[in-house]
Amino acid sequence: RTTEARRAAGPVPTVLDATAVARRGEAAWAATLGTLLEEDGPAVVVENIEFLSERLTMLLAKSLPGTRRRVVLTSTPGDHLVGMHAPLVGVCGARQELVPLRRRRHEIPRLAEEMLAETSAFGRVRLTAETLRVLAAQSWPGNLTELRRTVLGLAQIRTAGDILPSDLPASHRDRSPASPFRQAEREVIIAAIEAANGNRREAARALGVSRSTLYNRMRALRIH
Repeated sequence: RTTEARRAAGPVPTVLDATAVARRGEAAWAATLGTLLEEDGPAVVVENIEFLSERLTMLLAKSLPGTRRRVVLTSTPGDHLVGMHAPLVGVCGARQELVPLRRRRHEIPRLAEEMLAETSAFGRVRLTAETLRVLAAQSWPGNLTELRRTVLGLAQIRTAGDILPSDLPASHRDRSPASPFRQAEREVIIAAIEAANGNRREAARALGVSRSTLYNRMRALRIH
C-alpha cells in the first residue's frame, strides 16, 4: 500500500502518518497538515486515514479542494470508508483498491527481478528459476514491502552468482503453494478478518464458526 501510494505521489513526497496522532496529539498533527497543504511543494501522502478522528477527517476533507499540492491518501478497506471517513472518499479525484500480492502470484517473479535490478548487486547475481518459483509460492502478508525486503536481503547475502532457494530466509522456503481449496479457504478467512478490521471475534461470527475453530484454521493455513 505504501509502495503504491508513493508511486502515485511521484518523486520525494512528504509523508504524514495518521498513526502519529496518538503520539503527537490532534492539535500538533493538524498544524503540520495545515502547513503542508498551504505551501507549494511535492505531493503529500497521508497514510492510514482510518486512524483519523471525525474532527481531523472533516479538517482534511475541507482542506483538500484548496491545496495546490497533490495529495494521496491510504487506508485499510472497511466500512469506515462509507461511514466516518466517507467525506474524504467524496473529495478524492480517483480511488484505487489494491489487490494483495498473494492474489497476483504470476507477477512475483517479474517484480522480484525488477527489485533485484535496483540493487548494487545487479549484473553480478541472478535469481534462479527455482528461487523465483519458491518466491511465488509464498503468502506475502507484507505485500510489496515484504518482497522488497526479502530481495534486498538476498542481494546482500549473495554478492555473485546464482541466488538459490537455500539462500532464502527459513520462513520463505516453502516450495509447495497451497492447493486451490486451501488457498480459497485462506482467502476467505483473510477477507473476513480484513472486513472486521482485525477483530477475530467478529470475523468468526461472520464466518459462522467459533473463535477456537477460526484460530485452528488460521494456524493450519499459516495466517498470522
